[in-house]
Amino acid sequence: MNKKRLITIAGGLWCVIGFFLVVRGIRLYQLAEIEQHATIFAITISGFIAGLIGLIKGKFVLSKTAHRNKNRIYKLDDPVKLKDIFSRPIYFLIPMMMALGILLRSYNEYLGGYIVVAAIYCGIGMALIVSSRVYWFAESEVQKPEQP
Repeated sequence: MNKKRLITIAGGLWCVIGFFLVVRGIRLYQLAEIEQHATIFAITISGFIAGLIGLIKGKFVLSKTAHRNKNRIYKLDDPVKLKDIFSRPIYFLIPMMMALGILLRSYNEYLGGYIVVAAIYCGIGMALIVSSRVYWFAESEVQKPEQP
Protein backbone atom coordinates (compact mmCIF):
# COMPACT_ATOMS: atom_id res chain seq x y z
CA MET A 1 0.00 0.00 0.00
CA ASN A 2 1.27 3.50 -0.67
CA LYS A 3 1.50 6.29 1.89
CA LYS A 4 -1.10 8.48 0.21
CA ARG A 5 -3.71 5.72 0.48
CA LEU A 6 -2.83 5.07 4.13
CA ILE A 7 -3.24 8.77 4.92
CA THR A 8 -6.60 8.81 3.14
CA ILE A 9 -7.73 5.79 5.16
CA ALA A 10 -6.54 7.45 8.39
CA GLY A 11 -8.51 10.61 7.63
CA GLY A 12 -11.58 8.60 6.72
CA LEU A 13 -11.28 6.59 9.93
CA TRP A 14 -11.08 9.75 12.07
CA CYS A 15 -14.11 11.16 10.29
CA VAL A 16 -16.19 7.97 10.55
CA ILE A 17 -15.36 7.49 14.23
CA GLY A 18 -16.18 11.14 14.89
CA PHE A 19 -19.51 10.77 13.12
CA PHE A 20 -20.24 7.60 15.10
CA LEU A 21 -19.53 9.44 18.37
CA VAL A 22 -21.80 12.35 17.42
CA VAL A 23 -24.63 9.94 16.54
CA ARG A 24 -24.04 8.09 19.80
CA GLY A 25 -24.15 11.41 21.65
CA ILE A 26 -27.46 12.34 20.00
CA ARG A 27 -28.91 9.02 21.14
CA LEU A 28 -27.70 9.76 24.66
CA TYR A 29 -29.45 13.13 24.50
CA GLN A 30 -32.63 11.25 23.60
CA LEU A 31 -32.12 8.99 26.63
CA ALA A 32 -31.57 12.07 28.79
CA GLU A 33 -34.92 13.42 27.68
CA ILE A 34 -36.84 10.14 27.99
CA GLU A 35 -35.31 8.52 31.07
CA GLN A 36 -33.96 11.46 33.04
CA HIS A 37 -36.52 14.08 31.96
CA ALA A 38 -33.97 16.59 30.70
CA THR A 39 -35.54 19.65 29.10
CA ILE A 40 -35.13 20.48 25.42
CA PHE A 41 -33.57 23.79 26.46
CA ALA A 42 -30.89 22.02 28.57
CA ILE A 43 -30.19 19.56 25.76
CA THR A 44 -29.89 22.38 23.22
CA ILE A 45 -27.49 24.37 25.41
CA SER A 46 -25.45 21.26 26.16
CA GLY A 47 -25.28 20.32 22.47
CA PHE A 48 -24.27 23.84 21.45
CA ILE A 49 -21.50 24.01 24.06
CA ALA A 50 -20.29 20.49 23.16
CA GLY A 51 -20.17 21.38 19.47
CA LEU A 52 -18.31 24.63 20.14
CA ILE A 53 -15.75 22.95 22.41
CA GLY A 54 -15.37 20.16 19.85
CA LEU A 55 -14.71 22.64 17.04
CA ILE A 56 -12.09 24.44 19.11
CA LYS A 57 -10.46 21.22 20.33
CA GLY A 58 -10.43 19.81 16.80
CA LYS A 59 -8.85 22.92 15.32
CA PHE A 60 -6.24 23.59 17.99
CA VAL A 61 -5.52 20.27 19.73
CA LEU A 62 -6.36 17.20 17.64
CA SER A 63 -5.20 18.87 14.41
CA LYS A 64 -1.68 18.89 15.83
CA THR A 65 -1.97 15.17 16.55
CA ALA A 66 -3.22 14.56 13.02
CA HIS A 67 -0.30 16.58 11.59
CA ARG A 68 2.18 14.52 13.61
CA ASN A 69 0.56 11.27 12.51
CA LYS A 70 0.49 12.30 8.86
CA ASN A 71 4.14 13.36 8.98
CA ARG A 72 5.01 10.08 10.72
CA ILE A 73 3.37 8.14 7.90
CA TYR A 74 5.30 10.14 5.27
CA LYS A 75 8.55 9.29 7.05
CA LEU A 76 7.88 5.53 7.00
CA ASP A 77 9.75 3.30 4.58
CA ASP A 78 7.82 1.91 1.63
CA PRO A 79 5.79 -0.22 1.44
CA VAL A 80 3.53 0.71 4.34
CA LYS A 81 0.97 -1.63 5.86
CA LEU A 82 -2.46 -0.95 7.28
CA LYS A 83 -1.13 -1.49 10.82
CA ASP A 84 1.11 1.57 10.28
CA ILE A 85 -1.95 3.83 10.23
CA PHE A 86 -1.30 4.83 13.85
CA SER A 87 1.75 4.66 16.09
CA ARG A 88 2.09 1.73 18.46
CA PRO A 89 1.02 3.56 21.67
CA ILE A 90 -2.30 4.54 20.07
CA TYR A 91 -3.24 0.87 19.80
CA PHE A 92 -3.05 0.64 23.60
CA LEU A 93 -4.90 3.93 24.05
CA ILE A 94 -7.91 2.94 21.89
CA PRO A 95 -9.19 0.13 24.18
CA MET A 96 -8.70 2.39 27.20
CA MET A 97 -10.80 5.13 25.56
CA MET A 98 -13.49 2.59 24.72
CA ALA A 99 -13.51 1.35 28.32
CA LEU A 100 -13.77 4.94 29.55
CA GLY A 101 -16.78 5.46 27.28
CA ILE A 102 -18.45 2.38 28.75
CA LEU A 103 -17.74 3.63 32.28
CA LEU A 104 -19.12 7.08 31.46
CA ARG A 105 -22.36 5.58 30.16
CA SER A 106 -22.63 3.13 33.04
CA TYR A 107 -22.06 5.70 35.78
CA ASN A 108 -23.65 8.69 34.05
CA GLU A 109 -25.80 9.57 37.06
CA TYR A 110 -22.69 10.39 39.09
CA LEU A 111 -21.54 12.81 36.39
CA GLY A 112 -24.76 14.72 35.89
CA GLY A 113 -26.71 12.28 33.76
CA TYR A 114 -26.81 11.34 30.11
CA ILE A 115 -26.81 14.99 29.13
CA VAL A 116 -23.20 15.37 30.32
CA VAL A 117 -22.03 12.10 28.76
CA ALA A 118 -23.77 13.03 25.50
CA ALA A 119 -21.92 16.36 25.48
CA ILE A 120 -18.60 14.55 25.96
CA TYR A 121 -19.38 12.15 23.09
CA CYS A 122 -20.54 14.93 20.77
CA GLY A 123 -17.58 17.15 21.64
CA ILE A 124 -15.02 14.44 20.99
CA GLY A 125 -16.81 13.36 17.83
CA MET A 126 -16.89 16.92 16.50
CA ALA A 127 -13.20 17.36 17.32
CA LEU A 128 -12.33 14.20 15.38
CA ILE A 129 -14.38 15.30 12.38
CA VAL A 130 -12.81 18.77 12.34
CA SER A 131 -9.26 17.47 12.75
CA SER A 132 -9.71 14.82 10.05
CA ARG A 133 -9.43 17.63 7.50
CA VAL A 134 -5.66 17.58 8.07
CA TYR A 135 -5.48 14.25 6.27
CA TRP A 136 -7.11 15.67 3.14
CA PHE A 137 -4.55 18.43 2.50
CA ALA A 138 -1.81 18.07 -0.10
CA GLU A 139 1.51 16.68 1.12
CA SER A 140 3.38 19.97 0.77
CA GLU A 141 0.84 21.83 2.92
CA VAL A 142 1.18 19.45 5.83
CA GLN A 143 4.88 18.96 6.40
CA LYS A 144 5.43 22.17 8.32
CA PRO A 145 8.40 22.40 10.64
CA GLU A 146 7.32 22.04 14.24
CA GLN A 147 7.79 25.15 16.32
CA PRO A 148 9.24 24.86 19.82
